[in-house]
Amino acid sequence: MRFGFISHVVGDEDSAAALRDAVELAVHAEECGFDSFWVAQHHFGAQRAHCPSPLVLLAAIAQRTSRIRLGTAVVVGSLEDPIRLAEDAATVDALSGGRLELGLGAGADARTAERFGRAHEQRHERFIETLHQLRELLGPGSDLVPNAAGLRDRLWIGTASESGFELAAELDLGVLTGRNSSPQGPRDELAAERVAKYRAAQDAAGRTPRVGVSRSVLCADTAATAFEHMKPGIERWVTTSIIAGRFPPGFTARDYIDTGHGYLGTATEVDTAIRRDLVLPDATDFLCNVQPAGPAPEAIRTSMRLFADTVIAQWDVPASHRP
Repeated sequence: MRFGFISHVVGDEDSAAALRDAVELAVHAEECGFDSFWVAQHHFGAQRAHCPSPLVLLAAIAQRTSRIRLGTAVVVGSLEDPIRLAEDAATVDALSGGRLELGLGAGADARTAERFGRAHEQRHERFIETLHQLRELLGPGSDLVPNAAGLRDRLWIGTASESGFELAAELDLGVLTGRNSSPQGPRDELAAERVAKYRAAQDAAGRTPRVGVSRSVLCADTAATAFEHMKPGIERWVTTSIIAGRFPPGFTARDYIDTGHGYLGTATEVDTAIRRDLVLPDATDFLCNVQPAGPAPEAIRTSMRLFADTVIAQWDVPASHRP
């Protein structure tokens, strides 16, 4: 199992400070022993985020790190020009010494699509077109400069749908998958079925499956402390979700966590919860994030250190040998 961290670069501070914090967080992730650091793309400040250009941010991070893999989770492929995206990705890959992992998605924000002058209902068709052009541009014999040898084998798509998993298997892409919010909790059993089916298809074709499972994680000295760090952000999300009709009136931040939407607690408690995750047996990468909350940078750094010292350090150690 490889372990990574996804930053959505969110916060109430100014954008310059938020972006600098993200660079420092990536440096900290490498120092802690994480295998990868991923950046999400959000346009026009959606979800209080500050990074519409994750490849630019990863180029800066590449100059401050030497080992950790650098990913996008995800770039909205339906809004991108495939040639420019391929050129920017290839440039980051060259600057980082071949460490880029390029994750793409179809996009879920109709308002952003409208601002780009694109029809939101056509996003899946445009996304598939972009994928095919990217695979050609990043493939053997391409005239792309810089040359991005091997980057086509590091393409991922963000999806939770059956058709998305089928597309990933068809095109030999990695899969980045998370959890949908609902009052009853996430449908992990459904996700586990789709991941297992994808892995079986990849194995049958003689290919190497790549499955990144994203989960909301925060470690602290106590479960109560972890919850208090996350509570304000979760409350904002729950309030928005109640207004949108996703959650019933009266649903609380405590309900959100108790229905399985995140792993909060001591590092040992988080480790126990992760090992029970139904999707993990077929995953290759476990990706931590702190969505939908935005705890203080220091709380995130502390969580990463606790997670690395307990979960990452002990993951391959048999239970009978763990302290």
